[in-house]
Amino acid sequence: MLKWIAGGMAAFLAGRYLLRLNRASDTLVTRTTLKVNKVGLSGLELKAKVRLQNPNPISLSILFPFVNVTHNRTSIGSSKVKNETLQLPANGEKTFELTIQSVGWLSLIQTLGTGIVQQIRSGQKVVLNLLTTVSSRVNGVPFEKKDSIQLSV
Repeated sequence: MLKWIAGGMAAFLAGRYLLRLNRASDTLVTRTTLKVNKVGLSGLELKAKVRLQNPNPISLSILFPFVNVTHNRTSIGSSKVKNETLQLPANGEKTFELTIQSVGWLSLIQTLGTGIVQQIRSGQKVVLNLLTTVSSRVNGVPFEKKDSIQLSV
C-alpha cells in the first residue's frame, strides 16, 4: 500500500513540475531591439539586443537564442547558430548581443525594392517595418516569439 501512495505522490509531483515547465515556456518574455551597425559592400550589418525575462519561480535551461529578421515574409538576415545552453534564474533576466549579417545587396534589392536600397546606400533616412523571430528551446520545449520592429536606417 505504501508503494502505491509513494508512486502516486511521485507521479503528482512530476506532473506538477512538467506543467510548470510548460507554463514557464508560455510566460517567458522577450524584448528585441535592432540597430544598424554598418552599411558595407556585402550588405547591412545589424546589432540585435535580446532580453529574456523569466517571471516564473523556477530557473530555466535555455538554448542560446537564434534571431531571424524578415521583411514581407522574406528573410533579410539572421544571427549565427550556437549550440550553447544557458541558465535563466528564477524571476531573473539575461541580455544577449547578437550580430545579424544581412543577405547581399542583390537579395535586398529583390526584397526591399531598388528605391529603398538606393536611399540606404546614399545615406538617406529610411524606416523599415521588420519582423524579428526569436527561436530557442526552454528546458527542451520549443520556444518562438515574434516582434514587429521599425528600423531607421
